[in-house]
Amino acid sequence: MSFHNLSSKISIRIYYEDTDAGGIVYHSKYLNFAERARAEFLRNLSLEQTYIKEKYQVQFVVKNLKVSYIYSCKLDDQINLVTDLETINRAKLCFRHIFYKEKKEISKIQVTVCCISNTGRVARMPKSLYHKFIN
Repeated sequence: MSFHNLSSKISIRIYYEDTDAGGIVYHSKYLNFAERARAEFLRNLSLEQTYIKEKYQVQFVVKNLKVSYIYSCKLDDQINLVTDLETINRAKLCFRHIFYKEKKEISKIQVTVCCISNTGRVARMPKSLYHKFIN
């Protein structure tokens, strides 16, 4: 399967609200940043989540996460987050997020999102949506 050059990058500034009492980014914030990156990933394909819900009658929800914390980042750091689509089928998408600080890898998250209908039931992605991701 050939992907549609499916990679995106966002930059994130670390603010006080992102840190714990010691000024280190709180572990759960990485999940928030990854969620934001997936939304931007879809937006880069002209697939805003509200559009997907309305046009295709499906939504993507997180099914599984694997998080690796390698180094920490702190208040005022500027980090980059690269998001790649690793695998896809009509039921799920598997993303890889890699966080960098000054070109040094600081964290990795693997996320599997599955497709559900707007009524909340497991669903297959419509072919027309699936084909937006593949060539």
